[in-house]
Amino acid sequence: MSAPLPGDRCTRGFIAVCLLAGVLSVILILDYTGYPYPTSGYWIFQLHLRTQDIPAAALLMLLVLAAWLAPAREALARLVEALGRRPWQVAAAAFVLLCLGALSVELNHPVAQDEYAALFQSRAFAAGHLTGRFPPELIPRLIPQEYRNHFLYASGETGAVASAYWPGFALLLTPFAFLGIPWACNAMLAALALVLMADLAVRLSGDVRAAGWALLLALASPQFTASAITYYSMTAHLVANLVFASLLLQAGDRRVFLAGVVGSFALVLHNPLPHALFALPWIVWLARQPAPWRRLAILAAGYAPVALLIGFGWAYVLSGLQGEALHGLFPPDANPLHRALNFLWIWHIKMRTVLADSDTGVLGMRVAELVRLWNWAVPGLLVLAGAGWWLGRRDQRVLLLGLSFACTVAGYFMVGFTQGHGWGARYVHSAWGALPVLGALALVRARGLGCEALERYVAALAALSLIFATALRAVQVHGYVEGRLANRPPFAPGVRQVVLVRHDSRRYTADLVQNDPLLRDKVWFMVGVQADKNAAFMHSRFPDARRVMSDQRGEVWRLE
Repeated sequence: MSAPLPGDRCTRGFIAVCLLAGVLSVILILDYTGYPYPTSGYWIFQLHLRTQDIPAAALLMLLVLAAWLAPAREALARLVEALGRRPWQVAAAAFVLLCLGALSVELNHPVAQDEYAALFQSRAFAAGHLTGRFPPELIPRLIPQEYRNHFLYASGETGAVASAYWPGFALLLTPFAFLGIPWACNAMLAALALVLMADLAVRLSGDVRAAGWALLLALASPQFTASAITYYSMTAHLVANLVFASLLLQAGDRRVFLAGVVGSFALVLHNPLPHALFALPWIVWLARQPAPWRRLAILAAGYAPVALLIGFGWAYVLSGLQGEALHGLFPPDANPLHRALNFLWIWHIKMRTVLADSDTGVLGMRVAELVRLWNWAVPGLLVLAGAGWWLGRRDQRVLLLGLSFACTVAGYFMVGFTQGHGWGARYVHSAWGALPVLGALALVRARGLGCEALERYVAALAALSLIFATALRAVQVHGYVEGRLANRPPFAPGVRQVVLVRHDSRRYTADLVQNDPLLRDKVWFMVGVQADKNAAFMHSRFPDARRVMSDQRGEVWRLE
């Protein structure tokens, strides 16, 4: 009997690792979410792990086995090179499909307040206003109490309302909001990310097949496609970081300056941490070059203007909206010195609250997010990326790309924020583009290592993931969003109405209170309370209103 080929050993080893990781991910989910499950007291991240990731882990293990038997592996491997020669055509097709996904799967609905805040601010910008404007007396009804001065800042005196996040992503959304197609923004950014990943893969490997692998590994990973149909800023972070790395990989002071400009905009997309963690290895690398101060000064010159103007300028604007909620060193008066010192004090407090306490359980939470990182990608993508980084570690460019991903993962272990809503491992998505690129490097080097069979196997595995894993996640996402919207009282679009949403923290119904920043829509969503208090409020504020619907979800009042 002949000895097994080295390539067969590579493939069998890869299959064994994927199956082992799949079993381990299920065990970790069951442990972290407290199996057997309690009937109450869950939070949304645990719910997603239980209901979405356990079925997905089982499916991915089945795909790992099915790919071994796939009859078209050779043809699929040849398709990879064809994809690599047409990155722009692939990106254009992906853009169309992602737009359809945003409308039909995500239902063009900002599920979380992070998404709503960005969309809210972009619509205010598109209308030519710096902030939204609500009637001051209606702010407690139009913004749930737990979200005021958290996701949206609102002035009780003027009625001005603005997103609590830095406005970079809202600015990107603005032209799309102006055209009435905000759902197309992240789809377009994702299409651009595909081209950037393909270009980086070719530049780092010198092989056009690497572009095809990067494209296939990205498109077949539901984390990439699902994030692209939301209103989260993470796809914008992903693109900005890819452009930043691409510019620094090319020689020349002009490109270093442009990298700083791109990086400065990445800092103000919504908060500075995602880009800061990604950029850290590159800045250290520049600092270790001969005569580093000149390059660092050029990079800083690119960073400074946009970061100061948009980032700190926006924070200064918000400080004027918070009023008494702004617990500064001085009273919130018109004195510019007082406002500046209060602003610096508040940012000092914010940076302290970002860091995780020792008793927050952040370690278990971040490990659970890594489980989601595995289960929302092509099976074994992390293994391929690790192999690509190890094989190319002597190339500074490859080393830095891998370190950016590692810094992002490690950095969030010191941050106490919970992921909450979001698909996949949302907090590491800003550096996720490194994974398909590094995975592509591993696969184009597989032939030189006698692992040709692994290429063919991964091509089949990625194709199966593209079809079945994407379909499963689309069903899960659609079902969850549809279920969330079902908690909103039914109303008639196009008719002047006030929808009073009953507050239910277990079902996150406060997230359903979403409105146009200038209240231009015919339907207004407000926080509902007890029926008698709702009636008193409506009759005092809208004397001609009449209640047309009431159930456990809330009430609908028609305005005559």
